[in-house]
Amino acid sequence: MQLRRTNWSLRIGAILVAFLVVLGFIGPYIAPYELNFQEVFRSETVNGKSVYLSPPIPPSAEHWLGTDNWGYDLLTLLLHGAPYTIFVTLAVALLRVLLGTLVGLYIGIQDKPQRWWLSVENAWSYIPLFIPVYFFLRGVSINSELSVSTLVALFIGAASVLGVPSVASSIRQKTEQIKETQFVLAAVSMGAGRGQIMFRHVLPHIKEQVVVIMATETVAVMTLMGLMGMFNLFIGGTKMSYDPVLYQSITHEWAGLLGSYRTFVYSKNAWLFLIPLICFVFAVGSFSLLAKGLRDHFQETYKRTSYI
Repeated sequence: MQLRRTNWSLRIGAILVAFLVVLGFIGPYIAPYELNFQEVFRSETVNGKSVYLSPPIPPSAEHWLGTDNWGYDLLTLLLHGAPYTIFVTLAVALLRVLLGTLVGLYIGIQDKPQRWWLSVENAWSYIPLFIPVYFFLRGVSINSELSVSTLVALFIGAASVLGVPSVASSIRQKTEQIKETQFVLAAVSMGAGRGQIMFRHVLPHIKEQVVVIMATETVAVMTLMGLMGMFNLFIGGTKMSYDPVLYQSITHEWAGLLGSYRTFVYSKNAWLFLIPLICFVFAVGSFSLLAKGLRDHFQETYKRTSYI
């Protein structure tokens, strides 16, 4: 009897993702300071001497992760940005999978290959998704008069729709394989319609693949958000000031904090960039670990199944 190996990737990934989701819900409520709290220039007595402190203040007992150059507590900003980081990512990934699955099922179940769609898939595979999203949002995101919720909705809509072809391609290929199986051909011979074939015969056999795609799409979305952050285009809007030119994230989502603080990476205050970077990498790594664990789990399940 073969013992089942422990899928540590799945277990650890699920725990970390669950932690991120919980943090997204409670983050703003457990923040140590109000969002608009600023640490101003002040003096402290250290070893009998007066020491003058001004932002950015390094990590301390008072500010666990320090403050930024405007005096805002960094931990507070990260906790308030967690909901936008986590839930916007999940919303885009979910919409991509829902729309991509429907399109992939519909295209894949057709009697003849839909060459026009194959051309779309082929052309779209060579276009970096960042480019159309960036140019679509840049004109409305910087110093925008639109509300934060509107800007978030615009990003979710654009990133979701533009990501549909890649998801639909995977679902289409799997659908075309399954529709040639004996049980589907038997259902067709008995008069089953396309809708019945799609949702009663094909979809139950690709549900595992859909789950894996959902996990991998979250990683792709977070990567897209990171790229946008490096180009000063932040989810929910970018506040741009002049003389000097500075960019601030309105929602404080983690990719936005990365973009805002990237100029500190080679300074003595490098922790201002490194701390958001660690948080962002942790989030991406958690979803990547979950995706790998799910993929390994379903592959192991198929290996143990002698027949379907």
